[in-house]
Amino acid sequence: MTLSTEQIHQEKFELIGRISAGLAHELNGPIGIALGFTELAKETLQGANGSVDGQSTAKVTEYLNLIESSTKRARELARSVWNFAKSEPGTVQEHDLSALVTEAAALSGPAVKGTLEIIPRGESVDVQVMADRALTIQALVQAMLSSVEALPKGGTVYWEVRSSENGDAGEFVLTAEPWGEVSSNEWPVDDQVRSVLESQGGSLNPVTGVSMKGGSSSALAWIVSGTLPAAPGAVNQAS
Repeated sequence: MTLSTEQIHQEKFELIGRISAGLAHELNGPIGIALGFTELAKETLQGANGSVDGQSTAKVTEYLNLIESSTKRARELARSVWNFAKSEPGTVQEHDLSALVTEAAALSGPAVKGTLEIIPRGESVDVQVMADRALTIQALVQAMLSSVEALPKGGTVYWEVRSSENGDAGEFVLTAEPWGEVSSNEWPVDDQVRSVLESQGGSLNPVTGVSMKGGSSSALAWIVSGTLPAAPGAVNQAS
């Protein structure tokens, strides 16, 4: 399959729509927190009757800190979607693969919240790869969002990043595990994800299902993995 600019943009617009719908719901959390603690801060100051004692100052400071953290969270969410929307493919540079997967997970999370979680498994590993940032994040978001079909009754998508055995590539692994012993479906991954990786000298490994419960066919975990070429010098560092 050959990637076309039209296909890339069409898929991106669809992803932005799904992400934005989830973002609107996700922003209610930090905005609600900020508004709630703003009201508490105002009540505390009004109750002080113009004379703010140490206890009142401590309360207002605490409220302001919570307001600040909530608004920063809202800004980060909005900024990540904006950056994704305006990013354009075409430049292959050195990137930390963990950072790319982390950003894709942050973009995908609001769109699937309440249905499943997307979280790291273990500590992030610093693996430098050569990649087109815009294309790679778009492909990762596509793969993560399609995991909903593998986990129709909810579950967790774990991600991890590691270096290939000979150090010539960085590898990401996405594992979709259903909650409890509910059944799962096969994880459909769009051909564009494979095309994006292959166009950059990487690969997408076949989707596989593995038993979670010692042979029980009712609880399969589905795995998607892919690679991107290691950045210059990474092979020497690994050897």
